Amino acid sequence: MGEFERLLEKSLEEARDIKRGEVIRCKVIKVDDRNIYVDIGYKVEGIIPREEIPNAKEGDEIKAVVTKISRGGSPILSYRRYMEEKYVHFLRSAYERGRFLTGKVRGKTDEGYIVDINGIPAFMPFSEAGRKIREGSRVVVKVIEFQSTKEGIKLKVSQRAYLVQQEKRKKERLLGKLKVGDVVEGRVIKIDPEKGITLLIQGVLRAFLPKEELSWGRDKNPYNYAEIDEKLRVKVKRIPKDGEFIFVSLRDMKENPWEKVKEKINRGDLLSARIVEFSDRGIIVEVQEGVEGFVPKEEISYDKSPNYKKGSEVKVKVLEFEPSRKRLILSIKRALPKPWEEFFKEHPSGSKVKGKVERIEGAKALVDLGNGVKGLIHRSDLSWIKPGRVEDVLKEGEEREFAVLALEGRFIKLGLKQLTPNPWELIRQKYSVGQKVMLKVKSSHPFGVFLEFPEGADGLLPLSEIPKGVELKEGMQVEAKILEISPEEGRITLSMKEEKEERREEAITTGSESGFTLGDILKKKMKL
Repeated sequence: MGEFERLLEKSLEEARDIKRGEVIRCKVIKVDDRNIYVDIGYKVEGIIPREEIPNAKEGDEIKAVVTKISRGGSPILSYRRYMEEKYVHFLRSAYERGRFLTGKVRGKTDEGYIVDINGIPAFMPFSEAGRKIREGSRVVVKVIEFQSTKEGIKLKVSQRAYLVQQEKRKKERLLGKLKVGDVVEGRVIKIDPEKGITLLIQGVLRAFLPKEELSWGRDKNPYNYAEIDEKLRVKVKRIPKDGEFIFVSLRDMKENPWEKVKEKINRGDLLSARIVEFSDRGIIVEVQEGVEGFVPKEEISYDKSPNYKKGSEVKVKVLEFEPSRKRLILSIKRALPKPWEEFFKEHPSGSKVKGKVERIEGAKALVDLGNGVKGLIHRSDLSWIKPGRVEDVLKEGEEREFAVLALEGRFIKLGLKQLTPNPWELIRQKYSVGQKVMLKVKSSHPFGVFLEFPEGADGLLPLSEIPKGVELKEGMQVEAKILEISPEEGRITLSMKEEKEERREEAITTGSESGFTLGDILKKKMKL
């Protein structure tokens, strides 16, 4: 056997020690159109198909796996298989350890996306994909299923797992910086009319805005403050330890309105207000956002029949104000013109008005003139001839015409007698002391008889001025002489005695009552 044969045999014996599947480090020593020849540390060169490493050149050091031994004794190696096995191991390790990989979206199916991970296709379902996925875009994914089969590797990946982790980290960083009192901006993602508004801050942290924290005012309807996807600036109210979400406030973005107005509102001020609620005790009004006041029932209206509705704008007068207690007592009616003053402006003294007798109280009667205005009529203004009782002229519930006399406090002073001419003025002009008149007997009394003048006034015929033996009956016509006329006092004194009889009585009286004046005698005679 020649030297060449011995060397070849020795080399083949050494080559037989090379095992299929073994990974060998090798160096490129020659490249032709079909093969790459590599030094594998043996006397026989290894061969790698050129198509597996198109850009290979002499001197490159690579690793490859032995796939078989050729008939000529040269080991056949595969760089591609080495890389696949290496990458399979890498992918398996990434799957088992939950590591993230970078891939590129190559296409889209009916159920998801095809992601290329270093030449190995992976399937990503729509449910595991994030938003704005486009073909050609790079994505970071996590292997959620790994299968190695004869046909190759089957991978299922998820971008959502990566996004969730990133959100968690971003959320942790955000929570680490936040503190109570900070102002943050969030996007509205949910509105619950019974509870409040849910916000998403920086896309990762949920914040809850309770309806009680919407406003200092009464309006707690979340739909009046935001819409879905709208951005709101809020103040951090509370940060729970679990960090799942935080509590925020919209009303704390504004100053406490009670602090703001405590130097601006004073007792007696007139304010504009809006009615927000009715109750059996009165009305609740809002003078500005977050500042509400109470109008007691008796302070709503003068006529007890207000025509107000929820949302109505009204003027109010401040009766009491205690900002420390959030107490504001108001009056609507005191902010209005006084109805009796307005009535008197429209119906001055001398006017005629109609009213309904509401009730009689002793020597006066209360009259309802409408719209909360009350009239008052005294007995002295019922008739030119003073009646004995108010009930003799007026009845409760009846409607009458009255004359307006004056303004008496909160009442319109009324009169009835002023609707007719004053009979005393006519009597003053028509009659004089000593004049004889024919009059009708109106009524009899223990002290004398009243005779009726045609003008409507009554004259008194004292018992002492009726001749002895004369009996007067109601309705009789008698002749009498006027002794006294006093319009100021509403009095006329009459006599039926003849002059002779008067002189005789005067003489008797003078003789027995010397020293008295004529006036004293007349007073005694008339027994007045």
